[in-house]
Amino acid sequence: MALILAVFLFFSAVMSSAAADTTQATAALVIKADVLYWEEGELVVKEFSGHEERLKVTPETKIDGVVGGRVKTGDKIVAQITEDRRAISIKVQIPE
Repeated sequence: MALILAVFLFFSAVMSSAAADTTQATAALVIKADVLYWEEGELVVKEFSGHEERLKVTPETKIDGVVGGRVKTGDKIVAQITEDRRAISIKVQIPE
């Protein structure tokens, strides 16, 4: 019985640490930026802080608030991105 309990506790610890690793790996960063231009599957933007970024846009990227089906130069966006700069979602901000 003690052996079964020890095995159960071991696997519980391993499973919870593996779950914590995947949560950290998929954590998204949020940036606010102006769209500069598109270049070969990447959206080049300038963050409001002045830093230029290249966001990898894939078919899985969710894009909201777009007129005509594509983000265009001058649009202000809020994007969720991964650490490797792949865009998870992009939302165009409509000026008030």
